[in-house]
Amino acid sequence: MPSVQIFKSNFVNALRGSIRTNLEKYLQGDDWVRNLSTERSRQMQTSVEIAEPIRLDPPDDGNLKDTENAIRFHNTLRHLTPLQARDPRLWTLMTHMDFWPYMRLRWPVEKHIENRDKAFRFVESRYFVPQSQSRALLRNGIARLWWTAQLSYDPTRDNPYELTEVLLSTLDITQQIVERGMGRATNIIKGFLGFMLRNRILLTGGNVNRARIRRLAKYLNMHGGVCILDVLGEGEVMDFLDREFSRILQEEAATNKEAVR
Repeated sequence: MPSVQIFKSNFVNALRGSIRTNLEKYLQGDDWVRNLSTERSRQMQTSVEIAEPIRLDPPDDGNLKDTENAIRFHNTLRHLTPLQARDPRLWTLMTHMDFWPYMRLRWPVEKHIENRDKAFRFVESRYFVPQSQSRALLRNGIARLWWTAQLSYDPTRDNPYELTEVLLSTLDITQQIVERGMGRATNIIKGFLGFMLRNRILLTGGNVNRARIRRLAKYLNMHGGVCILDVLGEGEVMDFLDREFSRILQEEAATNKEAVR
């Protein structure tokens, strides 16, 4: 059974330090990185075994395929430990070699290349893991697939990826929930997603519903500094959100009533 490979630390550092020099190479169809050095000096094997190669579907006519890819990717590598899944060497190899064709279609550099500073930041965040914070892992083009599924995976459900589907149903939801501080606590994420699933009619699509989600996420984050949300169960988080959502709906009703006058 083949094992997962990672880049060596010095190679990752050199590659990241050369982003500006290599910007045009990020427009190429071929995974040019393998031509920079010998395999032995560039990468090494890990103890993580994989039964079969992972296939990621490229975006197709506006369908980003994030949900399908996250579920498939995580299901194949569910045995990764959180420590292994935080390793920048793993994700840098995957973005530059294993899934280069996918990255070129899902995260094309072309739209930023006219502004080299913006292109640099785009490559650094989507093709590397420049910092140890969770936010950086959730920006990387491949790491985000594993981590969004990992944070929402619930084996107690008939469909263990039911909450993953909610999480990735819109990019706005992903940003509001996972890229904020509360993304570190799975009970908060699952409580938030469970609440959204229960109230999906009132929280799906449209600017009004997106604004509601933002307010709920902001409310939860704000109270994270007041009470210890990490110790709350998923049901308690949902009850917490129920109270705030009722207040939001009451405010909206009052505003609409005033507008009619």
